[in-house]
Amino acid sequence: MLAQVPRFTKFSTTSIVILSCLFFILYFYPGRLATPESYSKYDPSTEGLQMPSPRIPEKIWYKVGPKGLSDKSHDWMDDCLHKNPGHVAHIFTDLTGDDYVQENFAHRPDIVAAYLALAVPILKADFLRYLLLFTEGGIWFDLDVSCGDVPIREWIPQTMRAKAGLVVGWEFDIGWGERFPRQFESWAIMAAPGSPHLLMVINDIMDAIRQKTEEYGVPVSGLTLEMTGSVINFTGPKRLTHGVLKSLGLVRNEAIDMPSISNLLEPVLIEDVLILPGYSFASSANSYGNETTGPALVKHHYAGSWKNPKGGEI
Repeated sequence: MLAQVPRFTKFSTTSIVILSCLFFILYFYPGRLATPESYSKYDPSTEGLQMPSPRIPEKIWYKVGPKGLSDKSHDWMDDCLHKNPGHVAHIFTDLTGDDYVQENFAHRPDIVAAYLALAVPILKADFLRYLLLFTEGGIWFDLDVSCGDVPIREWIPQTMRAKAGLVVGWEFDIGWGERFPRQFESWAIMAAPGSPHLLMVINDIMDAIRQKTEEYGVPVSGLTLEMTGSVINFTGPKRLTHGVLKSLGLVRNEAIDMPSISNLLEPVLIEDVLILPGYSFASSANSYGNETTGPALVKHHYAGSWKNPKGGEI
């Protein structure tokens, strides 16, 4: 039974105009901020099309800075949700990110203290993606990511769906030569809650923070980009790659054989980590000749909003 809706019979012309203006501003203003639970386009009619991963929740995580969503980011987000109506987007701001970490990592006061004290926005945003995925699972998308035509529910091969607990894709793999250091991209990551590989990444970041504060004799809040060095290495793709491969090595009690997971034309499952070929998440960063490749699952538009002396929006 539908709840009875109260009837309102009298609105002044002025009231209608004011309400219409407020709606227009709140809905169309490109810099608007959303709360973590506010962006859902779920369509129950799609439930029977493809069973979702039994381990990875149908949640998409985003983080906006003080300026909110740009027009392009809003369009890319809308496009992803339109193509994946079973997924729900959760958009974090600086404030809601702080609140989330305090609430969900109270058992790790070292993490809470370090996260809240970080003053460089990109370091904090990188850290948040791993913390969110470890706790909640789902998918992390940077704001400059748009989705291809393959639904997210079909990204994991059917034979690997039951086991895959972390899905990463090569950023640099084919076309870079064998001596080029490979790394996973970090603008699109899928994970089941509680991934031990992400916990390794989190703990590695904590170790790196401690090392830098001791080296420079400053509190966490005093760390600068000059002190931490390359963002790619400190919290970004290199950190993710190193942590995941180190964790897999511990599981297997041996170093991961790089030739077995590189130059990929098909997905490879190592333990519970699914590694996608470069064309999946980073098609523009890899060069293929006559090789047969699959479709690009996402497109990264390389907005690079964090590439400034402040390391992002302040």
